[in-house]
Amino acid sequence: MAATYDLRENPNPKKDGKKQPLHPRIVSKGTIPARELLEEISSGTTFNVGELEGALSALAERMAFHLKNGYRVELGNLGYFSAKLKARPVMEKDEIRSASVEFDNVNFRASAWFKKHTRGTVERSNRGFQASAQLSEEERKDLLEKYLDENSYITRRDYTFLTGLLKNNAMKDLKEFVNQGVLVSSGRLNQMIFLRAPKK
Repeated sequence: MAATYDLRENPNPKKDGKKQPLHPRIVSKGTIPARELLEEISSGTTFNVGELEGALSALAERMAFHLKNGYRVELGNLGYFSAKLKARPVMEKDEIRSASVEFDNVNFRASAWFKKHTRGTVERSNRGFQASAQLSEEERKDLLEKYLDENSYITRRDYTFLTGLLKNNAMKDLKEFVNQGVLVSSGRLNQMIFLRAPKK
């Protein structure tokens, strides 16, 4: 299985409407939830999902502790994490006080091993980048009905791929179909699935 890409125009720094060069970007197939990743690992090891969840939670807590205390954290073959700061720009060091400097984000620098092992094959996407609201509600409902003719349920991720709606809009759409009596939902959060509502 290959990753797919499409070409996007570079941002125009002058904002003068002139066409900019194109650059390739991965077309995301969705997000793999942590639970799914842990289930995959569990199926190939002696660790159960609960043990892996506990280890992941403890790891996140210890990483956060060391990052906020000024350390860089190495995470095996993945790479290095470091804290990022923000403050207003100044010309001289004495123009700013410590109270004005605050934590902003976390940087990640992939290791050479990780970069090497994420170099897969790529092919041009047939669909390109998707944006919300490209299809009418009736068109989306028709796609949904056809999907459920062949599948017993649909997930938010499946619906995103099917319609091109972005994550939040896809979930909003599915919940609206539940309100309309078209679908019924089962499960919670990342484990939620949607089934065709029984006919009355």
